[in-house]
Amino acid sequence: MQFTEKQYFKQKWIWFMLFGVLALSIIPILNVAATKPLAALICILPVILIMALFFLMNLKTVINQKSINIQFYPFIRKPKAFLWEDIKKIELTKYQPMVEYGGYGIRGLGDDKAYNIQGDIGLKLYFKDGKKLMLGTQKPNEINKVVTEICQTQKIPFHNSLTE
Repeated sequence: MQFTEKQYFKQKWIWFMLFGVLALSIIPILNVAATKPLAALICILPVILIMALFFLMNLKTVINQKSINIQFYPFIRKPKAFLWEDIKKIELTKYQPMVEYGGYGIRGLGDDKAYNIQGDIGLKLYFKDGKKLMLGTQKPNEINKVVTEICQTQKIPFHNSLTE
């Protein structure tokens, strides 16, 4: 049994903001662009690079009998594996990304981190060493089914607070 999910930044408000910033960057340099193309490029290029970054950024989660693997491209290129033997308990829960972690992306301080792209549902891993990790998901039903089954075989407590 395996679970795979790949998430991208698809929120309309993010793209509206990015295109708004691009438009605001282009307007002042329209008159200058003909005479100083390098200056125009220097003004627009950072915004285009940020847009490209948001277009390419994605969170890939793979859960199998051996481990939970995450990859947050382009920041984490090789998957990080979290072995079942290192996990104390797991919870599928609703959370507030902005309040609890300061937003979306790779977030959190100290021993409580989050990898999320959008939404407010996540798989919270509690490790034996005291660290915690929230993994955002857009497929709560599918992840619940796989994690329930694996946790039973691995004898790890699993709680789905979404069903309460």
